[in-house]
Amino acid sequence: MVVQFCLASAILLIFPSLRPSQPQPPSYRHEPHPPKPLVTPLFYFTRLVPTGTTTSLDIGLGNTSLRYITLTFYTMCKSSVLIFVLTFAFLFRLEKPSVRLIIIILTMTLGVLMMVAGETAFHALGFALAMSASFFSGFRWALTQILLLRHPATSNPFATLFFIAPIMFVTLFTISCFSETPSAVISGIRILISTHGIGKALGLLIVPGCLAFCMIASEFTLLQRTSVVTLSICGIFKEVVTISAAGIVFHDELSLVNISGLLVTIISIACYNYLKVVKMREEAREKVRKRDGDLDDDEAYEGGVYDADDSETRPPAINVPEESTSLMSNQGDKLDGRGHDGNGIGSGSGSGSSTIVDSMTGEVFGSGIPRKKRDD
Repeated sequence: MVVQFCLASAILLIFPSLRPSQPQPPSYRHEPHPPKPLVTPLFYFTRLVPTGTTTSLDIGLGNTSLRYITLTFYTMCKSSVLIFVLTFAFLFRLEKPSVRLIIIILTMTLGVLMMVAGETAFHALGFALAMSASFFSGFRWALTQILLLRHPATSNPFATLFFIAPIMFVTLFTISCFSETPSAVISGIRILISTHGIGKALGLLIVPGCLAFCMIASEFTLLQRTSVVTLSICGIFKEVVTISAAGIVFHDELSLVNISGLLVTIISIACYNYLKVVKMREEAREKVRKRDGDLDDDEAYEGGVYDADDSETRPPAINVPEESTSLMSNQGDKLDGRGHDGNGIGSGSGSGSSTIVDSMTGEVFGSGIPRKKRDD
């Protein structure tokens, strides 16, 4: 956590654009605005502390479970994190529930149970610690997504790490002092140095911290651009790599039930991916249909004075009185304003020219006159 905090601080120091800042008030308001603190005590203790604490519990409980279970079994238990991620995504309204999604969750649960039943070296405490880590992992990812999307102080991954890494350090250090006593922590560091030497010992502490920093920054970036469920789905590749590495390095054995449960979980995740892609395509098509509909409405007249994206800023058009068209005679464009369609556009009698009047500035626009967009 110290390494992650140092790296996040260095990134924010090198790249000032990534530093969090308070949003500026609109320029058209001239009232004095006293500067507001970016991080208030209420925000710190109700948003940052819960996120950092749950992240610490996820990491601490998961690491502790490795004392009792194999890395392969731990990884397969952690695959159940998607169940908790979906649950908290529903509770915090980050994901819309559906029958298909619930069926997929139940199937994933079945796959996790199959993985547990197939473990020959089952340890109840290790399994409980791993599942508790999965619970807190789902909780903390939901809280992290809320931080990344809803507050300027934590609007990018490095700023988020800068704020929550010290909280994670304090939480983990406090828990370790109670569960292992300070003397055990100090003696553990001494044993590490005496066994591997100070250079290798520092490497074993710093290198994993750098890897964790890169991993968490990548996860936060993905979380900021997609959703907490998509992040968990992408994590299945990490689990497959971890299981493969455990089999190669530690020679962990996989039973038939292990493999079956893992396959069920992977198939369920693939089904979710398919549903997610279909949903994203439907949403994209709906946006295109709405945009095309707006273009048809806003550009029904020839030439189109305003773009569809500027429909909110377009002033209402009104009829042009017949006597007002004499003002335009010196421009070589005769207008009579007798016709008027549903969009507030007057049509000329002989030339087919169109006329609208800006209700705020009184400007009269004709087909032969350059048409300007109102400047807010």
